[in-house]
Amino acid sequence: MTIKVGIVGYGTIGRRVADGVKGSKGMEVVGVSGRSYAVKMDLARERHFPIYTIGDKSQEFKDRGFDVAGNFEDLCSDADIIVDATSSNIPAQNMPIYDKNNVKVIVEGGESHDLTGFSFSSLANYGEAVGRDKARVVSCNTTGLSRLISTFDNAFGVDDVFVSLIRRAADPKESKKGPINAVKPVLGVSHHGPDVKTVMPHINIYSMAVAVPHTLSHVHTLRIKLKERTSRDEVIDLLNGTPRIVVGKGKEGYGDTALIAEYYRDFRIRYDMPELFIWDEPLDVVGEYVYVMANVHQESIVVPENIDCIKAMCGLETDKMKAIYGTDQVLGIAKDKKIYV
Repeated sequence: MTIKVGIVGYGTIGRRVADGVKGSKGMEVVGVSGRSYAVKMDLARERHFPIYTIGDKSQEFKDRGFDVAGNFEDLCSDADIIVDATSSNIPAQNMPIYDKNNVKVIVEGGESHDLTGFSFSSLANYGEAVGRDKARVVSCNTTGLSRLISTFDNAFGVDDVFVSLIRRAADPKESKKGPINAVKPVLGVSHHGPDVKTVMPHINIYSMAVAVPHTLSHVHTLRIKLKERTSRDEVIDLLNGTPRIVVGKGKEGYGDTALIAEYYRDFRIRYDMPELFIWDEPLDVVGEYVYVMANVHQESIVVPENIDCIKAMCGLETDKMKAIYGTDQVLGIAKDKKIYV
């Protein structure tokens, strides 16, 4: 059986997920939808993805030479599962149509946890997604945090976490966002800690955040209190043996976010880095505390989780590590197969 996946919203996340689905066994892109024509839809046509239109935009696409496969409701009818990667609050407006067509749906981290009642991160709670009809893949920052914290929690137990986030002001394509010449703090507890708890309710976590004039990635600085003591060498071995986490040294060319982006610009399409990058030099263990500094590529880090979530919800794979390994192979980020156990 091949799972038919519909992509609603062919933007930063949607087009990356579509490419991942296209390369994955047991699933296919049955169509992508857009509210109106934009140049990014030319890429969908080049990928030979069927185009479905939302609203009254069918003629606009036809005038540009597109073959229109149907409308939004047709896509919901034709698909087994929808990945709704539209802008915040639009998935909530779309939900009655998904319910009407009895189609499974994944929304992204910009939506509230309450919209689906379940928030997903592969390493943390893959098994809980198996067979579900609705799920929310958490945001880029929460995905990075959940990967890291769940890894420590499984190995040593986590007592509590403090994280400070230095957030990028906007994605590279966004020209209408800021700040341009300011460091903009979240005046209070940031939403990231509470969002981690939607995935791992037992984790005690406090988060603070600022936005800075930068577009490439987010940076996290963490202090994690463990229940069992460990050493720096053990931590590095643990991270190196964990899927989707990479440890790199600044002195070897990864000294800042721009250098990391430049490296991946040469090796990956769109210079994507779905892995969480950990700087080696700042990593330290003092008593029961681990100190970590991480880089999060906000445009691509959630892509493997979306592919995994499709597998779990549609019953393609119930084994977490088998699912993760297959996805990592498709995305070109797989480590040695022996760690996927």
